[in-house]
Amino acid sequence: FCSKNGDALFKEHGLSAEECTRNMRLLSLCSLASEKQEIPYSEIASALDVEKTEVENWVISAKGSGLMDAKMDQIREIIVVERCVVRKFGMEQWVSLQTKLNLWKANVRAVLDGLKESQVQAQQQIGAM
Repeated sequence: FCSKNGDALFKEHGLSAEECTRNMRLLSLCSLASEKQEIPYSEIASALDVEKTEVENWVISAKGSGLMDAKMDQIREIIVVERCVVRKFGMEQWVSLQTKLNLWKANVRAVLDGLKESQVQAQQQIGAM
């Protein structure tokens, strides 16, 4: 876009081409992170149109901006996404959220059931003494 339209369009609206490009790359990274939990460096580099060696800097920028939480596995050259903002929140995101909440609900129920069982066993052991 910048190469076709030049900086004049940005200057006309009081914008910086560099800052707009930076923001678009950060948003593109978030879009990619909202689709996958593990993303190879090469895929991020391709999506952002940057060198693979720049990927970690972009992830750090996104983390610093509060757009995502992720860990970088430098050995496997992947990003492991823990959380990220989404650019849109439609039906697909609601379904995904419902699935995650149901999973959390089941996990919490299992923990509570385990605690109850432990309490019952402890009371039985005390009563047997």
